[in-house]
Amino acid sequence: MKIIAIIIGKIVLLLGKFLHRGSSLPGKIALKIDKNILKKFKYPQTRIIVTGSSGKGSTSTLIAKVLRDKGYQVCHNTNGSNLSYGITTALIKYSSLTGKIKADYLVLEVDERYNKQVIKYINPNYLVLTNLTKDQPPRQHTIDNVFQDVISCIPASTKIITSMDEPLLRYLEYKLPNEVIYFSLAQNKYSYPTQIFENLNATYCPKCDSKLVYDYYNFEDLGAYHCSKCDFGYLKPQTLGQNLDLDAETLNIDDDTIAIGGDTLYHAYNTITAVALLKELNIPQIKESINKIYQNHPSSYFKNKSQSFRYFNCKSENATTFNQALFKIKEDTDLKDIIIGWSIISKRYPHTDISWLYDIEFELLNNKQVNKIYVCGMNKEDLKTRLLLGGIPEAKIVVVNDIPDTKDSILSGEASKVYCLSHYDYGAIFKKTFKED
Repeated sequence: MKIIAIIIGKIVLLLGKFLHRGSSLPGKIALKIDKNILKKFKYPQTRIIVTGSSGKGSTSTLIAKVLRDKGYQVCHNTNGSNLSYGITTALIKYSSLTGKIKADYLVLEVDERYNKQVIKYINPNYLVLTNLTKDQPPRQHTIDNVFQDVISCIPASTKIITSMDEPLLRYLEYKLPNEVIYFSLAQNKYSYPTQIFENLNATYCPKCDSKLVYDYYNFEDLGAYHCSKCDFGYLKPQTLGQNLDLDAETLNIDDDTIAIGGDTLYHAYNTITAVALLKELNIPQIKESINKIYQNHPSSYFKNKSQSFRYFNCKSENATTFNQALFKIKEDTDLKDIIIGWSIISKRYPHTDISWLYDIEFELLNNKQVNKIYVCGMNKEDLKTRLLLGGIPEAKIVVVNDIPDTKDSILSGEASKVYCLSHYDYGAIFKKTFKED
């Protein structure tokens, strides 16, 4: 059955390529034919799983690109299909008809709640855990649920690469016998001494439940901390990013200046995470590869006459991704208009839960540098209500149906900067509306 499943999967892959359509359908069909196909592949000697609430796609892609730049063959689910069907599709693409994966490295992005469905077959040498934050409440419920799911299925032989800056992930070595390798972003010019976010992922010690004390914050609950009662706290990690410069889009690791491929904190964390894993693999000259990969990356901004435009791809149902965008916007002292909205929350399930809107720190937009805030899409009225609760004057809030409805007002307005915070679905619409040919 395995060979039949692979052959049919490869045929469906070929048809998809011919029709210019990528999907997880080949994997879905293969699993229908042979539900145990994942355990029948012959995997490469080095197997890496990248998981977490956010950043796993960007991090796994950077890892795969560096390995390919060094001349290695890499099996990677490039399209971000990180559930069982998508993972099986990637394996079929890189396998022989007998199921041997034709690659030196296996690098798989895996949804944090689907690890238990694939990890027992993959038996990874390395598990990269980017972060764990409040995410998709209808599916995830609480961070504790996700944490327990993740730790319940990790083989004892798997080496874990994760963040020292996040207290819950620092707790992994207390819960598991695995070797844990940590990375961290050092205190920098964007760090702050007093918390500016209210709805945090962690404020109490995971070891004894006492209050955590922070020396500084990098973002939300990320930073240097110690417990007020026990010995739990931040320790020096194996990989440390220093001298972060978001304007130059660089940081230093082991005295090397490395590009981060963008100007936000999550670009920095994704890069540090990838470097931590690549160092464990003993990959030489990591800096050279990353700098080459990011050398000509597209700008996050585009111009239209006298205005500058920026789109933030924020993950719906994940307040942290919106908060990172707001954290970046807060630093901009120019007069700005902001568009917030989306046409869909999730393709996976029909829930329309909006509780996560109240974990987003929209209060950061309550300042004189914000000119107008346009809310649109399926939750436009909910967004208006949330902004009003955050103290935003009603006169600044404009409710519209869709992004094109903002065009005339924004182009004729006073703001020199325009930001759009949305799910992936509105990115193309935003650029089509405002980007000149």
